[in-house]
Amino acid sequence: MTGPLIASLIDLLRELDVQGVPLIVGGGFGLYLKRMHVDRIGLRILFPSLPPVRSTNDLDVFLRADILADLDRARGVADAIRRLGFLPVEAAKFLQWRRPVTIAGTTQDVKIDVLVGPLGPYRNLLKVSRPRVRPRGAIEFHAHTVEEALHLEDRPVEVAVEGEASDGTLYRSVVLVPEAFPYLMMKLHAFGDRKEDADKDLGRHHALDVYTIVGMMTELEYDRARALAIENRGDPHVKRAGDIVSEDFTNPAAIGILRLREHPLFQSSPLMTELSSILAEIFVP
Repeated sequence: MTGPLIASLIDLLRELDVQGVPLIVGGGFGLYLKRMHVDRIGLRILFPSLPPVRSTNDLDVFLRADILADLDRARGVADAIRRLGFLPVEAAKFLQWRRPVTIAGTTQDVKIDVLVGPLGPYRNLLKVSRPRVRPRGAIEFHAHTVEEALHLEDRPVEVAVEGEASDGTLYRSVVLVPEAFPYLMMKLHAFGDRKEDADKDLGRHHALDVYTIVGMMTELEYDRARALAIENRGDPHVKRAGDIVSEDFTNPAAIGILRLREHPLFQSSPLMTELSSILAEIFVP
């Protein structure tokens, strides 16, 4: 694997592996990593064909809540990000970090978004000012709370990564990617928030990601997603996901299906009915 984004991930893993800090990578790049994993080991997934991988310059990096709540460990992560040359993005200071990376003569800005899933028992150990959260104590390092990412930390998928760091050194490590249920929770909520927002491409990227997440499900992930939705059926975030599925993804004229069809990377698929059925089986009682 090459390119500024994978080089930045390798750089970050090389820094944090020695600290014993695992990384969960979500967003579009997390889906790329999972796609690579599926193809490499030949997993049997629900959809035999998937849309092309969409490009991104973001690393959506989730820290475990217990690590964020530990001031010393959080400082270690912040120091690693700064050592790699990332500077805070002024419009989202200490939540987002950016640096230019040059690989093979091509320079690209890479942005790290720092996130955390449900805070659980660590909420009282953190300074929370939603959507920001940080350790208690003096630190210029924040994370964006993603409370709808239920069970994010329970059973993430381990993906082996190997590539060149930005200094050309080859490095091998493991990164974690969310399993299907928390991934769908995040993407459905993001679509619901952005489906009418012209500045965010009307949620088309999120609709494409929903299709990709469902398509990359194994039978085990599908069964687990259904079980987790039932287990958490009283949670307001799950209820909202069910409402978004019912309103936006369960018939051919629904806005989620229309936004998906509008995406330039989406090709007409006979699996659209299966997409609607699977989402409804998981989220709609």
